[in-house]
Amino acid sequence: MADETRRNAKLIVTSMGLAQAREARRALARAVPGARITGTGLKGVFSLQAEGDPLEIARIVYRECGAQIGHVTAVLAEVDSKLETIRQAAVDVGAAQIGKEETFSFRIHKRGAHYLEQDTSVLEREIGGAIWQALRAKHGVEPRVRLKDPDVAVVAEVLGPVTAVGISRKAWHEQPPAGQPA
Repeated sequence: MADETRRNAKLIVTSMGLAQAREARRALARAVPGARITGTGLKGVFSLQAEGDPLEIARIVYRECGAQIGHVTAVLAEVDSKLETIRQAAVDVGAAQIGKEETFSFRIHKRGAHYLEQDTSVLEREIGGAIWQALRAKHGVEPRVRLKDPDVAVVAEVLGPVTAVGISRKAWHEQPPAGQPA
């Protein structure tokens, strides 16, 4: 129990492909010493838990492992895989993480057995629209959506009955690779 309270950051990380999963796991272990890296029951999808800020750890993972991984979601909420709970978590995360001048998108990655029968594109439009409404109410201006290469992507990682909701920032991808000056 004490070990779990120390590990306050969680990331969902995908490998570049199934063949590269072992390499991605080794790279993660090197990049975040002491992290607990476990499989999610889905090939090429890992959960990384470590002490620290999930946003900072995600930045480090992109910087150190960018060539070995597919994408990283810094998890900020975990909810049941139901439309309403995912929508509320995504709105809360988006409102807290997307600045007035930043572009955003919402992405959902459905994996495993779940009860989300709607098409992914329908869910993305519906939940993305709810985030847009919350940002407009918060900032008093119309938010800017950018589906490709947004400043902030709010991401829902549906992993069967549980969904991890978090973000990925464009700035993390722009970090220079390890060994090069920042």
